[in-house]
Amino acid sequence: MKKIYFKFLSIGACITLVALMILASGCTLWQSSGDVQAKPLVIKVEDFSVFLFESSEEIYRANVKDQALWASLREIAGEDPEYAVHYKWLYETYGKWDERRRTQLKEIFTVYDTQHMSECLIQNGKQEAGLDEIIKFIREDKFFKDRRDVLINFYSWYGANYALDHYEKVKPLLQRKVEATVSKVEKGFDIISFMEKETGIHLKEEINTLELLQNMRVIGISSFSREKDSLVTIPWNRTPEKIWTASFHVLSEPYFRFFTENWSFKYIVRKLKKDENLMARYKEDIPYTWEGWIEENLVEGYARYLSVRKGITRDVGDGIYVFDQDYAQALVTSFDSQKTTLEKFTVNFLKKRYNI
Repeated sequence: MKKIYFKFLSIGACITLVALMILASGCTLWQSSGDVQAKPLVIKVEDFSVFLFESSEEIYRANVKDQALWASLREIAGEDPEYAVHYKWLYETYGKWDERRRTQLKEIFTVYDTQHMSECLIQNGKQEAGLDEIIKFIREDKFFKDRRDVLINFYSWYGANYALDHYEKVKPLLQRKVEATVSKVEKGFDIISFMEKETGIHLKEEINTLELLQNMRVIGISSFSREKDSLVTIPWNRTPEKIWTASFHVLSEPYFRFFTENWSFKYIVRKLKKDENLMARYKEDIPYTWEGWIEENLVEGYARYLSVRKGITRDVGDGIYVFDQDYAQALVTSFDSQKTTLEKFTVNFLKKRYNI
């Protein structure tokens, strides 16, 4: 396993994570001409099924478990009236509850993790479910066997009296965020054709869907799986440019594995271990294998290059690893897939930078 998603990692490292069709809850950013069901990237508003659990957990963290951390967000709320709608709701809602409901909330999150709760729904085809269907699923599925009566009683009450109403209020705000991201590319943008042209690589296998769920949270990123698809929540304050870069990062990975898994490339990667500074930085970044960490640098750099090539960003920006920024700039300056392969360019970059 090359990397693991963590709930509180930054999105740049986590989403190491998009034709335009306006959906009721979001936007699909590409369709294959050969398979109308193929959607390599989907950006949409977080589903209610995910919001139900995530919002209750955020209330718990803001008012019980991580009070100081959430209190630090007060300044953001003061500068952002739209986020303030959600931030104030976290406290006002909890303030209206009696001790019984507060005890139920604490009891639930002593036993359950909201990420696993949401993923259970998603993996069982309940991602788009309404409140009644969600409660029915909780009542019947074995995953929710612990404290089942508490779960049913609390979420029936919380969903009907608080979560549904707030979700409908913030949904238009989230949809505007989605549309702001989508507007960074032209209508009909074929992301796969774009990436094939830029890499000079045509993949035989179908690319799995990356689904980005825009939500109201500022702290915390969750990731889920749906068969081979990946779903990642996008924090409220993430800019469209960073969302695109993160998307390019995830979708670029199979193009790099087209050559990073070759023995000749692995030989070059092993020789990089002689660089003491590079090795020292590697030991700070977990959980990666050496090969996975080198690939992470390359993929992040390439994602930044694609953002510049598409005109989404003016420059490659600051790096988040070691040589991802320099690699991105080298690509912008001199890479041409019509004149050289991405593998040759990458090997030459590594050899020159680390004198191998």
